[in-house]
Order: sequence, then C-alpha cells, then structure tokens
Amino acid sequence: MNDSTSGTSPISSRRGLAATAALAVLGLAIAGCSTPAPAETAQPIELTTRALPAGNGVVDELVWNLPTGEPPTIDPPNAATYSGAGVVSNLCDALVTIDENYELGPNLVSWDQVSPTTLVYTLEADATFWDGTPVTVDDIVYSLQRAASPESIVSFAFVNVSSIAATSDTEVTIEFSQPDVMFNPTMAGFPGMVIQQKYAEEAGDAFGTSSAGVMCSGPYEFVSWTPGDSIVLKRNDNYWNKDVPLLAENVTFQFITDSSAAAQALTTGEIDGSYQLDPAAIPALEGSDEGRLFFGPSMESVSMSIARADGPLADIGLREALQRMVDREGIADVVFHGAAAPLYTTLSPNTWPADVTAIYQESYDRWTEERSFDVDAAKELVAASDYDGTPIVLATAAGDETTNKIAQLVQQQAKDAGVTIEIKELQPLEFATVGYDKATRDSLGLDLIIGSSFNMTREPLEPLGFILLPDAYYNYTGFDDPRVTELLTGARQNFDDQERAEMTNEAADIAEESSPTIPLVSTSTVTFLNNALGGAITSFAYLSMPAMGYIGALDE
Repeated sequence: MNDSTSGTSPISSRRGLAATAALAVLGLAIAGCSTPAPAETAQPIELTTRALPAGNGVVDELVWNLPTGEPPTIDPPNAATYSGAGVVSNLCDALVTIDENYELGPNLVSWDQVSPTTLVYTLEADATFWDGTPVTVDDIVYSLQRAASPESIVSFAFVNVSSIAATSDTEVTIEFSQPDVMFNPTMAGFPGMVIQQKYAEEAGDAFGTSSAGVMCSGPYEFVSWTPGDSIVLKRNDNYWNKDVPLLAENVTFQFITDSSAAAQALTTGEIDGSYQLDPAAIPALEGSDEGRLFFGPSMESVSMSIARADGPLADIGLREALQRMVDREGIADVVFHGAAAPLYTTLSPNTWPADVTAIYQESYDRWTEERSFDVDAAKELVAASDYDGTPIVLATAAGDETTNKIAQLVQQQAKDAGVTIEIKELQPLEFATVGYDKATRDSLGLDLIIGSSFNMTREPLEPLGFILLPDAYYNYTGFDDPRVTELLTGARQNFDDQERAEMTNEAADIAEESSPTIPLVSTSTVTFLNNALGGAITSFAYLSMPAMGYIGALDE
C-alpha cells in the first residue's frame, strides 16, 4: 500500500482498473497500510490520504452525502455509526486528535502519562462553545463521566478508569485501576468529545436529537436537522484552531442510501462529495466528468461472524472448512472492484502498528497459506466434520447490495464444497438488532452474520477485546480461553510496544485455532469529490477529524 500525502490517485484518470477498481464501505483502528493486489486482473491501487491540490477558495455551501443513512443520534458517545461520527466530528472537539496519517497529537488538551495508572490532561486551547462561553475542565469531566456511564455505547473505553476529576482550573486527572494503553488514543474519537454541561443537562433526553442538537466547540455549529432529509451546519467563525482552514461556510449532509441515486446525484453535481461509497457505485463514478474517486488507507474489514455457540458451526472442523471454501480474492475483485484485499485472520494487517509489523507478519503468512482457497481441501474438511447437511443460516441486510453479493458468492462456493447455506435477508433495523441482541439472533436461528467492522485506534487489542474476552460485546460463541484472557488483559496494561504486540499476537494465534470469525476482506476508504473542490481527507482518519473543514474551492 502506498500511503502518500503528496500525490493523488483519482480513478477517473485510471480507467484501466475497470472491474478491479476500489472501495471501502465497511467497518476504526488505524491502518498500518499493506494492501496486496486483490486479484490477478487487478492493478495496484495507489492510496492517498489527502485529495490534492488543496482547495483554497471559499465555498458558500458544501453538500455532502451520508450513504449509510440518517444517523440515529449526534450525541457524541453514542454516535458510533459512520453517519453519526461523520457529523459529530465536525461539530465537537475531541480531547486529543489524529491527522490523516493517524498520528496522535494534542487538541483541546495536552497530556502527561505521569505513571502507568495516572493520566493528566491540561486544557491548552483557548476554546469557547458556540454560545461564547469558555470550555472548562468541568465540561471535560462531565463529558468523560457521561461517556463512561453504562448507557453509553463507548463505555468499554473506560473499563479501567477508577476516577475522573478536575484537579485544577486547567487540569483533569484520570486514575486507572490498572494501566490502560488504549485509553488516550481512544480519546481522539467520539468517546473523547467534549460537550457543554449546561446545555446537555437542560436538553435532557433531547440532547443529540433533531429537536435539540448539541452544544460544542467545534469548527461547525449545528443549525437544523430535518428528519428524513438533511442536517445543516454553519461555520464557527470564532473557532480556536486556525490549522483547520474552514473554507466551507455552510455544510448540508444528505441521507441518500440508494447507491444508484447517490451516484446520479454525484455525477450531476447535485451533491459535492461522499465518503463510504457503496462498491456498486464505483463503475458509474470512475469515469465521471464531474468529479474524482480517491482511495485511502483504512482500518475497515468485512467478515462473517459465528452467531451462536451451538448449531452446525459449533463444529470447529466445519468452520475450518468454511475458511478454505471462500474465494476471498474473487470477492475482492467481483464485489469490491479491487478496492479490497483478501483477509485471512480476524486481525487485519491494516491495524498493525508500523513498528511491530514483523511480529504479526509470520503468523499472518501461515494463516494465509492454511486458509487459501481450495475446494478440494474444503470438501475433505467437511467430510471429516460432523456436518449432516443442515442448512447454515447466513444473515444479511435487505437492500445492502454489497453484503448480499458476498452472501451469494459464499453460498455458491459452499455448495461446491458440499455445504448448504441459506441466506436470510433482514430489514435494516432487525439486522442492526442481531448485532447486540442474543434473543433476536436465537429466534431467527442465525449461524453466521455478515458485516463490517472498524477500529478506533491503531491497536490490534481493540477488535480482539470485543470478541475474545468472556462476556465481550461481540463474543457470540461464548469463547473463553484463560490464556487468551490473560494475554489480552496483560497486553492492555503494557506500555512497551514490542511486548504488547507479542502478547497480542500470541492471543490472536490461539484464538484463530477455533476460527472465531470467517474473515473475508479488508477494504479501502473510497471518497468522491467534485472537480471544483480539493483538500479532502481521503484516509479513514476522516471519521475522527473535522473533515468538512479541510475542503475548499480550487482556483479555476
């Protein structure tokens, strides 16, 4: 993967990629960038983190699409969706920040890890909320305590936090029950965003909804939210961070989820740009005269999760057969038009920190070989298993062209290996529910769920903690290995990068023996930008940055 900040790779000028172009629809960790050519017919795709040249002219109104739909909320700690995070990152400041290359730096605060269990944040920014009142340490404490509450989606980030307190007019001290290397980097995203305490308390349950919006200190102010239509922001002319150009005076987010309709709106100039484009839209957009496609490094991946502890896939041998019968290169090529790379382990190489890649690489190479596409090997594994022909039920989201194409390919490949897969299309709300509700999964008799995931930090511990620890949020099979738990718990407390990587890799290796997931592909971030504009962040880091603030008009 070529992670370049000084060159662009608009696909509209590289028509030869044809059916092996690019995509990223799914998935926050922070990519280590290693994307091999996904199919024999694919040419290498140059990845870029910034659409250059940078725009330097004022834009009266920037119209941007949210292809994953209207956000359920813009309340930061619960904005754990592409659309939600994509909006609030332009409204609210996080404590710390990342740039387009995923490098961590100060933002509202600087930090000092004074001991393994004590972290001190110092309020540095001369920041004010949109109503002109200053951001205080009390607002920071309130925001963090609110994010840490059990009702918050991101409460997992605070699992080792024992106290959060203002210890001076400019300092907030976090005490931990045990060291937690993941905490500070996570504060660069929506878990670490600061809201105004007074406004949030007055708004109550309406905070983050269309009726009340939010009160933050970010580069854009909330103006309105018309349910089913759009969210409108305006530039915060008093924004404290002058490193953000803020050339767009107004931003309108629209909610066009149909890929054909979105492509039409982009190619006619009705919409100026979009992140998270559906792969189905790539062929229609790659030859556009109206704008350009860019492909950026990402920490997103697509996998099939084992949905329950019992059923046909309780047989580890049958899971191993699935690993061999899936043609990952074909999926990357046919479904993603080349904007994805085959993925052979639960842990995507794009989440490996660059300085410890070698620790993970040997294991990954071994799993790549052991799980290479081989129908004959899959048939032998099926024959050696206890599989009796019972259909394996695979859940997909109705109307999601990408996941349904993948499901159909997997269904055919499984049939060739002697396994019957039944595809169950669920309506979007029901599909979202199966991700967190065991009763719904059980009532539907699901065996596999196809979906996407993303990391919030460049730390492999993050995704593993979600699925491999007992009682973890996405541990659907009840996986419980004392050694894995010991390694992951110890790694989270270890600030030595090499030692932490060795522990994490060992835990991942042990878990892979039971195939906790059927990984399929890692994806790129796909961005479309109108030819009149420049400067857009094109790596997946956009989701934690005030991305609209970097886009401006190009000189004619």
